[in-house]
Amino acid sequence: MFKAPGLRSGDGVGPVKWDAFFGRKKEARDRELEEIRVLIRRIEKTAPRPYGPERAARYYHYEQVRAYVRPLRLLLEAVADRKALSEDEGAAVRTLFLRLRDFYDVRDRLSLEEALRDVRLRRKLVHLLLIFYGRKDMDAGRLQTLLEPLREAPEEER
Repeated sequence: MFKAPGLRSGDGVGPVKWDAFFGRKKEARDRELEEIRVLIRRIEKTAPRPYGPERAARYYHYEQVRAYVRPLRLLLEAVADRKALSEDEGAAVRTLFLRLRDFYDVRDRLSLEEALRDVRLRRKLVHLLLIFYGRKDMDAGRLQTLLEPLREAPEEER
């Protein structure tokens, strides 16, 4: 037990509680991780079963890396909104694309124009639609058509 010099036993000085200094960050991180776990459970209720291990390997395990916690949570929130995909497919796909770009570009080095030209990122979006929604009908042409409004939008709307 730590005792400050000049204090007698019973003066109300006990062991130093380091959580007083570091607890807030830990609590915030724990809260974010719990939100991610809730989203994962919600997604897993409706996502195609055969792709479960692939979802875990490609996305869910990133909750362990601090830099990916926020982008992962935002991506999973967009994925969990299945209603948006059925109501307005174009807007939902654009949102998923932007969240996927933020997830894979944590340091924010990729501009929107570069992301739209990035074939690997578009492939990842098609794969995301497959493993989370079971959508096998998305091809390059259709994806290009759905993402076109992002290219035409003014910079402040993106």
